[in-house]
Amino acid sequence: MNKNILTFDEWAILGKDKGMEKGHNASVSHMLKEVFEYYQKNGQKYSVIDFGCGNGWVVKKFKEHSLCEYAHGLDGATNMIKKAYKSDPDGTYFNEDIETWSPLQKYDVVFSMETLYYFEKPEIIIKKIYKNILHKNGMMIIGVDHYLENPDSLNWGKEFNLDITTLSINDWKSTFENAGFKNIEYKQVEAKNSWNGTLIVKGNK
Repeated sequence: MNKNILTFDEWAILGKDKGMEKGHNASVSHMLKEVFEYYQKNGQKYSVIDFGCGNGWVVKKFKEHSLCEYAHGLDGATNMIKKAYKSDPDGTYFNEDIETWSPLQKYDVVFSMETLYYFEKPEIIIKKIYKNILHKNGMMIIGVDHYLENPDSLNWGKEFNLDITTLSINDWKSTFENAGFKNIEYKQVEAKNSWNGTLIVKGNK
C-alpha cells in the first residue's frame, strides 16, 4: 500500500479534509469550468470519476451539473470514503488504490486534484487511465500544486512526512503526450505572491 494513503486516512479522522476542500476550492472551480464548457458546447452528456476524491465534495459538484449523467469517486483512504458516503449516501465511491484498481467501466472524464504526485511513477497511472479508464474522445484533467516551478511546495515531503514525486511543468505535459493524449493544454491558476499557483493539465483521448 502507498504509505501516503495511511496519512490521508489519519487526516480524515482529524477533520483535515474540510481544510483541503476549502484550500482547493478556487483551483477546482477553474477545472470544473473547463469540463462544463467542453460538454456544453454541443449539449453532450458525460460521466466522470474523481481520482483522489477525498470526502466526495467534487463528485457532488459534478452531480449538480445538468449534463453529468453520473459521477463516481475513488480514494485509497478508507475514512475519506466513509465521509463521502456520509455526506452523499446515494453516491458511488470506491475505496481502492489507483495503482491496482481494475475498473468495471470506462468514463468520459477523469478528474484528479492534488493526487498523482503522491505516487512514485505518475506516468504509469496516466497511461493506465488513457488505456483502460477513458472512453474514446474522453478528457483527463488534473490539478497539481506541487511541481518544480512552484518553490513554496517543494518542502512538503519533509514537512508532512509524505512520499512525493516532483515533476516540472514540461514533465507533466510529457506524461500526457507519452500516454497518447492529444489537444494537451496547461495553465497555472490562482497564483499570488511567491505562490505560483495550481498547475492544470488536460488532454483528450
